[in-house]
Amino acid sequence: MDTRRPTSRHERGAALLLVLMVVAIVTVLATELAYDTRVSLQIAANARDELRASYQARGAVALSRLVLHFQQRLDQAGSAAGQILTGVQASQGAAAGLAGAATQGTFSFRLWDAIPVDDMVIPMLLGTGRKAQGGAAPDESFRATIEDEERKVNVGQLAGLSTVAGPQVQRFLLAVRDPQYDVLFDREDEYGNRLTRQDVAVALRDWADEDATTSVLGPNPMAPFENGFGDENQYYDRGEDRYRAKNARFDSLDELYLVAGIGDAFMGAFGDQLTVYPDVNATINVNTSDPEQILVNALLMSQPPGVPQAPLLDPAFSQKLDMALRLARPLPFMTITVQQFATVLQALGVKLQPIYLQAQNTDTRSPFGNKSSTFTIRATGRAGSVEKTIDAVVTMDDRAGQLQADLGRLLHWRED
Repeated sequence: MDTRRPTSRHERGAALLLVLMVVAIVTVLATELAYDTRVSLQIAANARDELRASYQARGAVALSRLVLHFQQRLDQAGSAAGQILTGVQASQGAAAGLAGAATQGTFSFRLWDAIPVDDMVIPMLLGTGRKAQGGAAPDESFRATIEDEERKVNVGQLAGLSTVAGPQVQRFLLAVRDPQYDVLFDREDEYGNRLTRQDVAVALRDWADEDATTSVLGPNPMAPFENGFGDENQYYDRGEDRYRAKNARFDSLDELYLVAGIGDAFMGAFGDQLTVYPDVNATINVNTSDPEQILVNALLMSQPPGVPQAPLLDPAFSQKLDMALRLARPLPFMTITVQQFATVLQALGVKLQPIYLQAQNTDTRSPFGNKSSTFTIRATGRAGSVEKTIDAVVTMDDRAGQLQADLGRLLHWRED
């Protein structure tokens, strides 16, 4: 005889509810576990891709430094190909009435401007090819650009005593002269400071010079600064965060933000034209593709310096100069000497200072040159959806020491 009591409807309902609750809890736990697993997997994948992207960018920097190493070798030893192209340039220059510019000096190549550093070109140069995955875009890539720092205005030289200090002041004032930038000057900042273009140039010098008194701009263009009698820290003694001028050379371009009169708007307008990394005695490279800087260099070479002459005021002068330089430099990655650049200007009717027309300077050292030894490398590496960027500044000048004959010395490294 079965003595078990039949379950009631309420008991069956309670049991079913308990089962549903257990299933719901297990489902939530399983879903949470699956979500945490996916998140952990994605974090690990991102960390992996970030590391891969970082080393892709580092590899691009290393390849760029290798290109610069060969550039220095080429500059030192010369190039047979450059001699051949000299003859080609001579015939083209003669046809344009610029034979003088063609036959003076020698040519060399800017390898860093001719060879793209990216994951498409470098493997082909190395003969390794590039593997595609199912015809889709590769999972990893890198690219880098090399920028000549010695074509820019070296604000570190404003505090120097070399012959380059005067021209650099003029280059700075010419770079900021456009009336459209008036809004950046002659206005009070949040601390009540009002600085003109000349005041900013003086503030840049006072930040890096060795004394604590202000400087003033004098009438001599080759030695533009004279000693003043004020306190150079007057701009920095206001506000909550007071500080003093460094009285030493700049360490990085970001340090310019500490100088009176310089902020985000100023750097947005002129930041790509300024540098602090070349040596204090470095020359200004005449080989630049920037039309504004070419005109500034022409103004500095003219006689008197910085004073626009009739040919320079011609609205078509920039186009004429560009065409003449194309004849003197048939390929964009070729270089010309200072004398050749000056001869082109003379052929266009610009009256020049005699020093720039000499094959060798006999009376004073020219502030211009045609080779550079300090460069900025901007490298980007990509892996998956992650990108890493590196800004590196490398120099091949005497500051590199034993590294001068190798891959140069790193002056700045920033990884984002």
